[in-house]
Amino acid sequence: MKVPTSHLILIPTDPTYVPHDDQAEAAADALETLLPAAREVSYDMFDDVRFIDAGEAFEAITCPLCGKDAHGWWPSAMDRAAENEFEDLAVVAACCGGQTNLNALIYQPAASFGCFALVATNAGVGKLAPEALVPIEAALGCAVRVVRQKI
Repeated sequence: MKVPTSHLILIPTDPTYVPHDDQAEAAADALETLLPAAREVSYDMFDDVRFIDAGEAFEAITCPLCGKDAHGWWPSAMDRAAENEFEDLAVVAACCGGQTNLNALIYQPAASFGCFALVATNAGVGKLAPEALVPIEAALGCAVRVVRQKI
């Protein structure tokens, strides 16, 4: 039986943000210091914005404006955004008619859009305290979101 792989992924809150190589290296070093038991710490830079979700654990999507379930309209909004390689994440929430964006939706567990991902594989940690992310965010020069992915 194959043992599942878990990834703790840190993604800039600005989906288009890509750090310089030296910033990415410094952030990877900071993550490795924070999570010494991780099997591997690496990073990826993409040419376009990607959706990074929780993998097998994906459960719910909620509108940040009204709190209603967004599953009914989210797939078509994702399809439209994907047609333009996620360059424009703006969307009108069908549940309440408000203006928001796909990255602002509340994904359970967390998911995010980005051109850069810092990844710790099989880190064996629970929840990270916000203050634990400070050195990583300082190295990257931006705030990050944490996505836990199981594959």
